[in-house]
Amino acid sequence: MPVDFKFIHCADLHLGSRFKGVSESDPELGKKLFEAMFSSFRKIVDLALSEQADFVVVSGDVFDEENESPRVRYRLSEELKRLDVPCIIALGNHDFRRSWESSIPFPDNVRVFSPEPDRMTVRAGKVTVEIIGRSFPSRHTEENFVASLRGNKHMFTVAVLHCNLDTFSDDRRYAPCSPSDLLNRDVDYWALGHIHKRTVVRERPHAVYPGNIQGRDRTETGEKGAYVVSVSNNEVSELRFVPTQELLWVEAEASISGKDMRSFLSEVRSKMPPGSVASLRVTGRGDLDAVLRLDPGMSKTISDHAGCILSSLELNTSPSVDVSSFPENSIVRMVSESARRTSSAEKDKIISKICSTRLSADIRRVFDNMSDEEVKAMVRDAEMLIAETLGAS
Repeated sequence: MPVDFKFIHCADLHLGSRFKGVSESDPELGKKLFEAMFSSFRKIVDLALSEQADFVVVSGDVFDEENESPRVRYRLSEELKRLDVPCIIALGNHDFRRSWESSIPFPDNVRVFSPEPDRMTVRAGKVTVEIIGRSFPSRHTEENFVASLRGNKHMFTVAVLHCNLDTFSDDRRYAPCSPSDLLNRDVDYWALGHIHKRTVVRERPHAVYPGNIQGRDRTETGEKGAYVVSVSNNEVSELRFVPTQELLWVEAEASISGKDMRSFLSEVRSKMPPGSVASLRVTGRGDLDAVLRLDPGMSKTISDHAGCILSSLELNTSPSVDVSSFPENSIVRMVSESARRTSSAEKDKIISKICSTRLSADIRRVFDNMSDEEVKAMVRDAEMLIAETLGAS
């Protein structure tokens, strides 16, 4: 079927994200993630050029709150100059207007919708397309933006909005609406933003969340990018997702049971794509339990072998010795019970126990800077290592 026109739909660029937690614990990864946001959008511009798209729509959260610095805006503006077609932007809840923005203007091909219902037309080949939408007036709004928009039934209409469908969340701070609101409004394609998980909400009329363009933490796994939308005979004929992420976040799980280091690393490598940012959860029982807990360099060993960035290593492993097989009054069982009671306490109480001597009290600040989970994990590590040592003697 001949294609009348094409357009690119992306959202939630979050340019300028600082990744505060990551940057403090792993500055190199923080820098890579900061640049990855720009790299992904650069690929989207390349995609629009290679596909000969007739226009591009961006459904909000172009920037990342206070991180819209002049440098970030200038880099975006320079990237938008490469587009030789219209780019229409509806601002989201992260896009704050700055007093200095006029000094770094977007190029002439860019149209930013106003906070009131807005519309424009674009000539796409032999077809005139209507594009409607509106921008967030502030960080929060409980107004139903969908209800304020209506298209032209004589044109193919694209509605560009940053909003929250109640099927994803009942949070009413971000232009809440319901799937039923999308019907009977003479809109053919709802280009939505705000939800970071890629979702085709419905078809005819199409309502699509493309997700964000680059995963920002371990909860945003999988491919990220943009949609190429093809239209034929006034209907969407193809909806094609194109991944553009620079770094792919993955969650992986591997077991140490019955494995030596070589076979364990081989399993890990098969589950963590090269170049990805991985969260690894290790399970099972075996001698490798002590190896993983004792050697602080194991994270780098795993990362180097798999050819990826290991963002977190969670150990849910046990030593080869079975603690439950020992008598209740044995030293192994008593140590285990003591460790479990300690790990269930609040962080400050755990640290107070650890720092009960003059020497340990001098380094208390080290433990205070650790998260609750890190402190509890340290207790569990000690429990397993002591149990393994005592059980083997």
